[in-house]
Amino acid sequence: MKNWIYFIIAAFLAFSFYSCKDDDDYSAELAEIKKLEKESIAKLDSLTNLQEELKQQQEALNKQQEELNQLQKTILEKTKEKEDTTTSNNNNEEPKENYKKYENPNWKSVKTSGDYAYSMTVTFELPSDLKTNASKNDVIAAFVGSECRAVAKANGGVFFLNVIGTGEESEPVTFRYWNAGNGYLYESTISLPFTSDYIYGVVDNPKSFDYKQL
Repeated sequence: MKNWIYFIIAAFLAFSFYSCKDDDDYSAELAEIKKLEKESIAKLDSLTNLQEELKQQQEALNKQQEELNQLQKTILEKTKEKEDTTTSNNNNEEPKENYKKYENPNWKSVKTSGDYAYSMTVTFELPSDLKTNASKNDVIAAFVGSECRAVAKANGGVFFLNVIGTGEESEPVTFRYWNAGNGYLYESTISLPFTSDYIYGVVDNPKSFDYKQL
């Protein structure tokens, strides 16, 4: 009888031992599952926050794009207005004057002799708008009244004039330029009193031929 009692007690203790062991394993697994669940929830919250930030950034980009589109539209409208105004002004412009064309004037200076014992030098360079049609056959001449006192052709784009005189001139020296390419005649807006030995411009630093067209 005692042996049976001992057997029952031993079996009970063994059962209790294994039951406790199973409970401990289950508790550990449950704790691990809860830990994983918390981590998943944290990651989900992080993804949700990130998604919200991306949404806000996308809204900001959309707003900037709308502003750029509006700015581009405004620029195009102003450009069109300017073009329309320019076209209108061009249509309202008076037709440009048709300037007379001249044959080669074949200017010839008076000879350096007798009364023409004095001289002054003038060096001109054509302005950029005249240079476009300039050629080696172009010519500039100096005049006192209607009398030609010097003639020069271009040398390296520069015209050097040795203007002669009597020293008693009452009229200023004027200058004319004939363009062989287009046949136009131009007169300098600059006139100079005849002054013996006077130097107006040099080859290294010529004066600009400021002009009016004839």
